[in-house]
Amino acid sequence: MSTLTLNVRFTAEPGREADLKELLESMIEPTLAEEGCLGYELYLHPTDPRRVVLLEEWVEADALATHFQTPHLKACAAALEGILVEPFELRRFAEIA
Repeated sequence: MSTLTLNVRFTAEPGREADLKELLESMIEPTLAEEGCLGYELYLHPTDPRRVVLLEEWVEADALATHFQTPHLKACAAALEGILVEPFELRRFAEIA
């Protein structure tokens, strides 16, 4: 089995940049504590503070599926609805073996 990497792109409503950053930062500790999570890193766009990229790495699809059911992720997803200008974009990548 190969690891899974997620590339998730977020764009905040104007004036909601700090809210987006704070919300996503609050996910770091509980997500890294999950079994199967290898990495969870946030990156701010160099010229547009409204745009954030999240890179996640998981040992397998089952660990990621479990993550999608956690209370902290469900709460985050609900909060994002009022912060984002458009739905987030999630791309999955598998490790090249």
